[in-house]
Amino acid sequence: MKNSKVFYIMLLILPWLTVPLLRRKSFQKYLPAAIFMSTFTKAIDLYGEKKKWWQFYKGIPPLDSMDFFNFGPYLITSLWMLKMNYGKTLQYFILNIILHIFFIYLGGLKLVKQYKIFNLKKINKTQYLIIDFLRASLLYGFQYLVNLGHSKNVSP
Repeated sequence: MKNSKVFYIMLLILPWLTVPLLRRKSFQKYLPAAIFMSTFTKAIDLYGEKKKWWQFYKGIPPLDSMDFFNFGPYLITSLWMLKMNYGKTLQYFILNIILHIFFIYLGGLKLVKQYKIFNLKKINKTQYLIIDFLRASLLYGFQYLVNLGHSKNVSP
């Protein structure tokens, strides 16, 4: 369990060390969508846990294990995905699917289970992949709406 706690802390802190590489303008531009996605993901987490789709472990109070994942790599990866791929819709979705397939089918799920973050229960890997794809779609769509709102605020 001690190794899990060290892993939780690293999971939260290490991704944030890449934020200065994003540059301030990109960080500010994509942060609302990333925060929205992390908040939405937390809601899905709670719903899925209630439906027993997955199980989360205790974590380090007051945070459950999934909070470290959501506010560490998930939030920061959302920023990076938007920075590198927003405006290139096909590339965004292809890269997202590839990353999710690697995570789900090639060891990521085993790692999060081993370090007591979460474990799938009533859903299978394909169903989890679909949920991840829908979240990626929502992230891209939210950023599109944010950009649309900004373009309407600019007077000609």
